Amino acid sequence: RDVRERLAQMFDSHVVLAPTTTLAHLAALPVMIRPEDHVVVDSRVHASVLTATQILQASGVSVQTVPHSDLVRLEGLIAEIGESRQVWYLTDGVFSMDGDMAPAGEINGLLDRYQNLNVYCDDAHGFGWAGERGRGTYLDRAGWHDRLVVVAGLSKSFGATGGVIATTDPERAEAIEINGAPLIFGGPIPPAALGAAVASGDVHLSDELPERQAELARRIELVHRFSAAIGLNFTSKDDTPLWFLEVGDGRKMLELLHAMKRSGFFLNGASFPVVPLGHAGVRFSVTLYNSVAQIEDMLTCLHEKSLELLGETEIVIDLDLIAASKEQPAADRSQSTQS
Repeated sequence: RDVRERLAQMFDSHVVLAPTTTLAHLAALPVMIRPEDHVVVDSRVHASVLTATQILQASGVSVQTVPHSDLVRLEGLIAEIGESRQVWYLTDGVFSMDGDMAPAGEINGLLDRYQNLNVYCDDAHGFGWAGERGRGTYLDRAGWHDRLVVVAGLSKSFGATGGVIATTDPERAEAIEINGAPLIFGGPIPPAALGAAVASGDVHLSDELPERQAELARRIELVHRFSAAIGLNFTSKDDTPLWFLEVGDGRKMLELLHAMKRSGFFLNGASFPVVPLGHAGVRFSVTLYNSVAQIEDMLTCLHEKSLELLGETEIVIDLDLIAASKEQPAADRSQSTQS
């Protein structure tokens, strides 16, 4: 109860707990979505959401994919389907590979225009580090809607274990809790993880959180500024703590990962089928445990190793900008704001 009360206060909504985010999807979606409904999935939605859609398809639900964040195509499908059927749009708040954010405001605008549209947002990668009381990127940018359901994970920046389903509809929350199969037949969140969630909830509801969020925002800005100066081109420019450097070939990606590891930097790799064929790359995130010097050293090394493996690119490097950044004391550089 202590965890649920804290999460309900963070989200300002009714919440349902699950052992993991994946089990939250498996519990919520089959309960909310009926066989006659139509499901539209963003092409880059998290794999855990896609897993749940397989259960929906087995129940006779029509599931269709649209190009990434293509709301024009989504709106066209809503018009084609007609007002007689409920449409569910499944998306992420922050997409796990590129670190880009869903167009939350525009999506909520579609909710206002189409009364048969429902939105299910997995904001596991935006929860905690963003938004008032850590409620995540989607709610921070668009706010609640009565046909919006937000799911988040407690195992990323929140620092615990488990998943949470948030909705403003108390009857929907009760239906998921009573009928969600993983919640009936699965095990609970371990006591140690519940204790960690209580402690983390207290931090998120305290005056300490805005300070931590602001400090992380300065590190995000540092990555954007420094990488632009040295010529590293990531796939997204959104202000999230996730970055993806596309390499292309899966073997080259592995070579780059091993080269970075030998230099003391541990990054993630992603290749097909996690990303489209021919779009393999390396992925990393930053936290408050990474110092300014560590971040700059890693980015410099990544740039050097990627050039060695992939060859020179036509990029103009602003050496004056790098020098200006290096000349600042470390404490000041962590406080920098974008010019």
